[in-house]
Parts: sequence; C-alpha cells; structure tokens
Amino acid sequence: MASNDILQRFTFDHSHVRGELVGLKETLAEVYQRQSYPQPVNDLLGELLVAAALLSATVKIEGILSLQIQTDGPVSLLLAETRHDGQLRGIARLNELDDLSQGNLLGTKGQLIITIEPDQGRRYQGIVELEQGSIAKSLEGYFRQSEQLDTHLWISCENGVAAGLFLQELPALGEVQEAMDVDEDAWNRLNQLAQTLRADELLHLDNDEILHRLFHEEKVRLYDGQPLKFNCSCSKERLSVALTQIGYAECQDIIDEQKKIRADCQFCGQHYSFTQSDVNGLFPLESAKNGKGLH
Repeated sequence: MASNDILQRFTFDHSHVRGELVGLKETLAEVYQRQSYPQPVNDLLGELLVAAALLSATVKIEGILSLQIQTDGPVSLLLAETRHDGQLRGIARLNELDDLSQGNLLGTKGQLIITIEPDQGRRYQGIVELEQGSIAKSLEGYFRQSEQLDTHLWISCENGVAAGLFLQELPALGEVQEAMDVDEDAWNRLNQLAQTLRADELLHLDNDEILHRLFHEEKVRLYDGQPLKFNCSCSKERLSVALTQIGYAECQDIIDEQKKIRADCQFCGQHYSFTQSDVNGLFPLESAKNGKGLH
C-alpha cells in the first residue's frame, strides 16, 4: 500500500540532489465527494493536487501556494491550493459544450500559473506555458526558466490514488562543494534510475520501498513525513470581505430583490447567506444614509 496523504523529503549523501515523495488517497476522496467531475477530470485534479504538495516543500513561507491551469480545452480551469501545514483543496471548471471523450482534455494551448501568498509579505506569481498538456513537464519548465534549477517530476493519478516524485539539483557551493567531496555525476545517475519507476509502483509502493527500488545502491536519507489533508479555508468572514469589495449598492440591490445574498463555496460546497442585518453591519454609514441601518 502506498504512503498515502503524506509528504516526505529525502536527500542523498555527497550530492546537491534533493527529492520529495507525495501520496494522496483520503484527501482525494474528500475533494471528489464535494464535486461531481468525470473520472478523467478527477485524475487531472489529483495530479495537480500532488504537484501543489510537492512544490509546497520548496517554498519556505507560511501561507498559501496555488497552482492554476487555464486552457482552451474541455477542462478550462484546474486549481489546487495548499497551505504550509499540509491543508489541500482543489476545483475544476469544464466547458459544458465540449466532449470529454475527444482529444486532450487540456486542449492545445494553456498556461500554468504558480501563486505564492505569504501570510506576511509580498505575493508572488509566475506563469509558464502548458507543455505537452503535462503538469509535470510544465513545472519542470518553470523551474528551468524561472529558477534555473534542473528539476524532474513524475506524477500519476488513477482509481482515487495519486502520487508524485520530485528530484532537483541545487546550485553548487564552490569551496564548500570541494570540502564535501561532492559526487559530480549524482544528478545524471539518479535521474536515470528514477526514470525506471513505473506508474503502478509510484502509486502503490510505500515511500521507503520506492526509494529502495530506485536507489538501493545510493546513500539516501528519508525524513519524517508531513501529513496532508483536505481542508477548506472558506468562512463567512472571508466572504464578508469579498462583499465589501463588491460595494454597498450591488449588495443592497440583491437584498432588495432576493431578501438574502446567497453564496456557495466552490471548493467544499458550504452554503452561506447574508441578510439585511449583515449588510448593515458591513456598510453601516451607507445603510444609515439609505434608511436601512439601525438608528
């Protein structure tokens, strides 16, 4: 059985190569039960959730990392979010008129958008073209172009299980490298070994079994894992902030017409509603001027 719902980092002695392994099962079940996507779309979303978890280990911040794919294909949007503490959520958007059984679900043209939102500090965003309709290839291109780091990813999802392997060569450290007696051929050798991993092994072997299968002649260190789980960060307070950005006039128009403002979370399906009293609290001055607030 695979090492599910966990992110584990590993390193190799005498090299600048590091890696990560991710497995998801219960997390995917939580995501899937809140949506009703066809199986091929579920598999794509599972791959993107794995990719987000893998990348989160490379970002040393407290906050949110999101991966978003926008395409001209039947699946117009995929979005996966993860927090530094291992919380994951994701959604997909489909072009209703497209036939999901025909051609590449991600179309012929698309973008992968990487967004990092620290709890404290500046928001960062990087955009790369979607390469070969592949999430893994696109992320390899991102690291190659934006970070100048050689990186390889292997990602798979099927039958409610998703998993990923990440390998990256970190920059040389000059004199420190010489003192460490670094294996100069490690990156090429380890990549060749990793290429022999089959999708069924990635999905169904434990992480320590995967590392033994690939690198049993290497000195590899597997570190304690970080648990991963589905969790949605939606709340009435966060939606209140969104309503204040919409503005009083539009909110009041909806209240006048429908008596309530109804909002559903796209990620988890949670239902929220806002009454006249809620709008008064969000816009006290405007409500009072229009005779809606309490006097």
